[in-house]
Amino acid sequence: MIVPDNPSLSIIIPVYNVEKYLPMCLDSLLKTEGIEETEIILIDDGSTDRSGEIAEDYARDYQNIRAIHKGNEGPSASRNLGLRAASGTYVFFCDSDDEVVPEKFKRIIELSKESSYDLILWDSALIYDKDDPIDRKRREGYFAHYGLDREERTYTGKQLISTLLKNSGNFVATVWISAYRRTYLIENELFFENGLIHEDELWVPKVYLRAGSIRYIPERIYHYRIHPGSIMNPVTGDRAQSVKSLMHVYPSLYEFYDETLAGDPLKDLIEENLTKRYLHMIYKYRICKYGYGKQIDKKLLLRTSRRLREKIMALGLYIFVH
Repeated sequence: MIVPDNPSLSIIIPVYNVEKYLPMCLDSLLKTEGIEETEIILIDDGSTDRSGEIAEDYARDYQNIRAIHKGNEGPSASRNLGLRAASGTYVFFCDSDDEVVPEKFKRIIELSKESSYDLILWDSALIYDKDDPIDRKRREGYFAHYGLDREERTYTGKQLISTLLKNSGNFVATVWISAYRRTYLIENELFFENGLIHEDELWVPKVYLRAGSIRYIPERIYHYRIHPGSIMNPVTGDRAQSVKSLMHVYPSLYEFYDETLAGDPLKDLIEENLTKRYLHMIYKYRICKYGYGKQIDKKLLLRTSRRLREKIMALGLYIFVH
């Protein structure tokens, strides 16, 4: 089958040193019914292993796959390049070390043909290279959008976030759990900020809050892989790059919520969640040891803390951080 000039779905996959996982990712997509009608764009971000060769092999063997090679700039630049190169009605940013569930992902391909939602949202399960039962239990429900009705339903972006925060206390700020209407992203200039780790934590809230319609599919369609050596699970103990990004992402989100949600009851709810996550990251990454202690707005964290646990954590910064 010839790939349509204007496919309903473009799948954008940043690729960097994932020779072990890239074939599994692509094979899971290629097993999906209807995948030959989609566009798959592999962005080789200056890989130093065989990832670029693997991308070329698949592009040669499958007419709906193309490979683009560039110097190393990080996933944000790769996704932006893919977004500009895509021709699909919807774009889906898949990570190259993850997989889809083929018999369920076909539902997303079908929806992309017949829908005009700003986003199509689904759930994810976890797969582990090295099993950790304690961590598995803790994370099991995080990517399942607990708090939403367990049936297909359409929300506005604000309704979605409000419902999740009221019912579960969290919303998932990760890029690969949705397909996005391409013109919605481009017309609202919703590109990724280059040079960041945790870039989707800054990008996803902006995308959701502007969305007029999000169609939620309560199925675990995606499998997020936890493995040593990934960006989110580095083997080195030096977290300087992550810390630098986090110290940009979280203050930027407070500013964004101030501008976007002024006078909206959702502002207090979403700031409470942001503060909970920010405090968690401050302590988890030991941000202060990297010299950012004075940059942390302790008054803001104390003011936006609601639960006793967060208030104690915020007060601790007054005592131990200078």
